[in-house]
Amino acid sequence: MATCPVCGTEVVARVAFCTACGAPVQPQPAPGTAVPGTGSAAPGEYLVWERKIPLITNPYLVLQCLVIPIGIGIFLGLLFQVITGESMMVTMFMLIGGVLAIIFILVLLFLQITTGGGLLTTFFISSEGVAHKAGRTIQNLDRAAAAGSILLGSMGGTGAGLIAMSQEFNTLRWKDVRYVSVYRSVRSVVLRSQYLISPVVLYCTEENFDAVLTMVKKYAPYGAA
Repeated sequence: MATCPVCGTEVVARVAFCTACGAPVQPQPAPGTAVPGTGSAAPGEYLVWERKIPLITNPYLVLQCLVIPIGIGIFLGLLFQVITGESMMVTMFMLIGGVLAIIFILVLLFLQITTGGGLLTTFFISSEGVAHKAGRTIQNLDRAAAAGSILLGSMGGTGAGLIAMSQEFNTLRWKDVRYVSVYRSVRSVVLRSQYLISPVVLYCTEENFDAVLTMVKKYAPYGAA
């Protein structure tokens, strides 16, 4: 088995990124290597950086906070309506989801203020693929939210918390990329597979945004929307 050069964790052969710390597994040049705009793929080419994710000013994240709990509420309402035959189940679960969505938005606002601009996250892009890894603060918040929802008996909140936990560390190989979205207002790039689940979101810095876009254009499959 291969060994991560950063944390020493054993990883499965041919895995592009360490599952423990997210560092590239294959021998790489030092971070910050110049990224050529054109030419053939360079196996050692990669960028690694950290950035605080904007929260209440982030339209992508705000949309998730609204859609996920309400969507889960509608699904659970329909499910319980079929099981119990009660027509009010959908409305009740939608209201629960709506309340949770409002709570999530307020939490984003609180965190935006208390963290001084957002939550620190590590991002990777290389000739193999892309990845992001949540910082310790995000991980603790996800677990606290899921535990609180369980204690309150909120199935919608618990589901949203578990989804958030599953997205704390995501990787995506270029061959699996089907959709690419660029949000220049927050300097972010969202890459999705054909299944549209577990996207990898790259929040770039002002300095490396153009370099990241160059790599996306270079390595993303031809025909990716």
